[in-house]
Amino acid sequence: MGNKDDQKICQPSQGVHIVLPDYYSPEDMGLLDPDTSDGRVIFFLPWQKVTLAGTTDVACEVTDKPSPSENEIQFILSEVRNYLHQDVDVRRGDVLSAWCGIRPLVMDPNKSDTQSIARNHIIEISDNNLITIAARNHIKEISDNNLITIAGGKWTTYRHMAEETVDKAIDVCNLKTTSGCRTKGLMLDGAHGWSPTLFIRLVQDFGLENEVAKHLASTYGDKAFKVAKLATLTGKRWPVSGKRLHEEFPYLEAEVRYAVREYACRAVDILARRTRLAFCNVHAAEEALPRIIEIMTEELKWSKSRQQAEMEHAKQFLRRNGIRFRCWYLKCSNQLY
Repeated sequence: MGNKDDQKICQPSQGVHIVLPDYYSPEDMGLLDPDTSDGRVIFFLPWQKVTLAGTTDVACEVTDKPSPSENEIQFILSEVRNYLHQDVDVRRGDVLSAWCGIRPLVMDPNKSDTQSIARNHIIEISDNNLITIAARNHIKEISDNNLITIAGGKWTTYRHMAEETVDKAIDVCNLKTTSGCRTKGLMLDGAHGWSPTLFIRLVQDFGLENEVAKHLASTYGDKAFKVAKLATLTGKRWPVSGKRLHEEFPYLEAEVRYAVREYACRAVDILARRTRLAFCNVHAAEEALPRIIEIMTEELKWSKSRQQAEMEHAKQFLRRNGIRFRCWYLKCSNQLY
């Protein structure tokens, strides 16, 4: 930003993840190998009742709709085979979902080779005193007119990003502080009343299934009681309340209503952001989609045309998450699962 002729320091890189059934990993143990056949990192981890495996690292162009390629999916599957017993048949049909994101890798402008791509961070000061702190996960700039710019980043490092940004602003702009950094002890919304046994109260007070109660407690903290109050009766002896969006996952219909009242606006918000259903299993997500739209229509008074638009928009999103690859495989192979 300090000089339009400066060399670019951000190199977009596409990384793909795939989801496999839960039997590909133990419940409480994962594996990461930083040195695969071509030098990339491979991992598979238990996550949301499934196994998360990845990843690739390929230079790409920036797009708001990144999509995994079949070659990238096959690369991950081939690497996974190296860590499993030979009796385990790693099948393309086992892929429940696939998606990718774009990493803002940073190149050191003072180096010319490809090894200059930074995995930690670099600091550069331009001729006009524009200070740029660039990391694999975030970039922030502080100009001589005290303009601070942060680009990139991800949720797992947002506190570190905030602390670094404020510390640098204090240093460069000669600001006075009234206290030290407090981000490490700052609780998120829902954390204040949380305890490891909170889920038991949900089971006892609302008649929820044990798995569902644990999911609500770990996802919403003490706000789980607000979600549970929206849960409808099942009409069964047990569980008393808590209708699921899909029988294979602990997400409740009540979570859709709660999310809408917390400003979720589209069906994809529910599938991919308020729950992880689209990332866990695209076919389960597709099966739950009509009911999600039905509930959102009740809450938001959607017209027929809006319902149809939401259905198509969500299906396009799910196609990017691997439905088309899985359908292609099932069509071209005699091996269904």
